[in-house]
Amino acid sequence: MQRRRLIAGVAAAAAAALVLTGCSAGSSAGGSQSEDAMTWSMWIAGKEDKAAWQKVADSVKSDDGITLTIQGAPFENYFTKLSAQLSGGSAQCIVSMQSLRMANFTSSLLPLDDLAKKDNLDLSAFDSTALDGMKVDGKLYGLPYDTGPIMMFYNRDLFKQAGVSEPQPGWTVDDFEQAGAAFKAKGITMFGSTVGDLNLESMVYGYNGGRVVTTAGKLDPTDAKFAKGLDWLGSLVKNGYATQASSDASQPGNDFASGKVAMYTDGPWSLISQKAKVKFDLGVTTLPSGTSGPSTFAAGSGFGVSKQCKYPEQAFKAVETMTSEKVLTSLAEQGRAFPGRTAAQGAWYSSAGIDGAETALKAALAKSSPLLGNKQSDQLGQLFTQYALQAVNGQSSGKEAMSSIAGQLGTQ
Repeated sequence: MQRRRLIAGVAAAAAAALVLTGCSAGSSAGGSQSEDAMTWSMWIAGKEDKAAWQKVADSVKSDDGITLTIQGAPFENYFTKLSAQLSGGSAQCIVSMQSLRMANFTSSLLPLDDLAKKDNLDLSAFDSTALDGMKVDGKLYGLPYDTGPIMMFYNRDLFKQAGVSEPQPGWTVDDFEQAGAAFKAKGITMFGSTVGDLNLESMVYGYNGGRVVTTAGKLDPTDAKFAKGLDWLGSLVKNGYATQASSDASQPGNDFASGKVAMYTDGPWSLISQKAKVKFDLGVTTLPSGTSGPSTFAAGSGFGVSKQCKYPEQAFKAVETMTSEKVLTSLAEQGRAFPGRTAAQGAWYSSAGIDGAETALKAALAKSSPLLGNKQSDQLGQLFTQYALQAVNGQSSGKEAMSSIAGQLGTQ
């Protein structure tokens, strides 16, 4: 997930080429709803992506007799468009939602607890971290279709070239820094720095347990451990182990794919697509762990039901099918999602075909915590791009950066 995009970056050209199905964005919610025909909003990257999601819609038609018409938008515009539709009364029945943004939309989404209970849905079949990410204040607002912890992708060829042993799940910060020094000695930059919020927060969390989003989903930018974590990331840049951070959240992944860096952070949702893109042997492992032991944050996406939907029970039936083992197994086989259902995850491991991926991902999942959303999370992410970037690049201290962020958020 780079930034809060759990779907890999969407190219503008692909977005321009996207052909939407069915109703236009201006159609009213009431005019596009019936018990057996509804609309579904989803972020879509292009024709291949649209075709994959159309198969999900087709499954709902065959299993539930409900025709789903997809209203797509590129990820960059999706939530802006969705907000406008919700405020204008023209929202779709079924709404795709990220765990990290869920808190911003609870006033417009239907809590699903009672519907799940009525249908005797076995919620224990979902990955617990994925399910928790779909909750706000203890209420369930979506069923997860994917999930994943932030991990470290690495270039096996560059590790061989530098004479450095491949990182094993559970490796430490000391191991990480020693590898950085060995890469530097060979004239290779080891790590692609990032200030994308999920990735940045995960690196610091793994380093010393620092966090700016509490376990209750509140913001605490005054956390001293987090400021020290920024200083540590800054030391990696200063020592030549890492690149300078950029406001372009796609740069670390691009630098990695082009062989400019040996490692960067990403989620399992990007692993199979990155494997197809790179021209070297791709590996994946856990984030380096510091004093708090192995840990990382996880995030995911799912499907909820709009309060504007006139047929919530039918919409929930569709969501159940969209997150069924059969559908999520199919998505996993296509490499489009690391499934939110544990029973479908084996298909993803088989599809990935990356040596050590299953061991590494299971190790990361075992030590992951859901990074909860907050109504100010988007603002926090923007402030990271301004102030955390300065700290990572050595232009300010972590304490100074976080003090500025706290002042902007009004939490000082």
